[in-house]
Amino acid sequence: MSLAKLVPVSRLKYLTKIRDITIDDFTFRLHYRFTFSFLLIGSILLTGEQFFGKPIQCIPGKDVPKPVIESFCWIEGTFTLPKGLMKIIGFEIAAPGIEQYKEFVEEAKMEKDEVISHSYYQWVGMVLFLQALCFYVPHMLWKLWEKGRVQGIINDLNKIILKAEKKDADQKKLVAYLADNKGKNNAYAFRYFLCELLNLLNIILQMVFVNAFLGGEFASYGMDVWKFLDKDPAVRVDPMSKVFPKMTKCTFRKFGPSGDVQKYDHLCMLPLNILNEKLFIVFWFWFYVVLFFSFASVLYRVMVIGWPGSREFLLARMHNLADPEK
Repeated sequence: MSLAKLVPVSRLKYLTKIRDITIDDFTFRLHYRFTFSFLLIGSILLTGEQFFGKPIQCIPGKDVPKPVIESFCWIEGTFTLPKGLMKIIGFEIAAPGIEQYKEFVEEAKMEKDEVISHSYYQWVGMVLFLQALCFYVPHMLWKLWEKGRVQGIINDLNKIILKAEKKDADQKKLVAYLADNKGKNNAYAFRYFLCELLNLLNIILQMVFVNAFLGGEFASYGMDVWKFLDKDPAVRVDPMSKVFPKMTKCTFRKFGPSGDVQKYDHLCMLPLNILNEKLFIVFWFWFYVVLFFSFASVLYRVMVIGWPGSREFLLARMHNLADPEK
């Protein structure tokens, strides 16, 4: 637990750390600094709660011990029923999605009720950790390609306290280097643009993956929660209870004394989903923000590469005191 407490603090320090020299832009840092840190902190919180808390608590029956039921339901997963999401809590159902479950019986020609399986919760902490690594990979790749070139050519010019003679000399060296190597840094620029494309591709794939991981509910999760707040409490369906239910059902079967299969129906609480539902709401909105900035950044880079006039315009705007013709 001590490690879980220390790592988030170090990540917050990493987020607020001010660097003298930057080799990327704000959008790039949204991926490897902010998103990486948020996912890592979420993974640590969920993993700590899973291994050091009680991620599942089931109401035991008379013939099956509670530890057996909880272990079985945690491993095999639980479920809720969509038909129980629209009914009145306390009158028709005990909790959202908790309803009488009818299995298929061939002799009675009964159809099996539709269920929503919930077996993802064991993997959420690991999935968030792997996602965090994916957001960091383009940054690692860019650092390997960049090799400290920007820091080398700046040569302490970014320092506030610097002798005038050294400053003038280093400025002349920098200008001479840029003039002599004009047009020779295309590979350097292309690699940076490639990393920006990797960032955009990664955020798209991550959103598709999370949507598949949560059974297709993540794509509209944030908007569903937003609409839920404005609906009539008597008729609204809580999307958080549908994706991350706090109360679920679990069916345990064993052989009876005569050899017949006996079925035991249990209610199980998932306290971990209280944290899951809040984290994934934040992640939903955050992913769309990162996607917007990533797409805009790629469009900006394409414009700068494909339209030479835009480069002159940007240089002139960045250096207002200089003569635009120069």
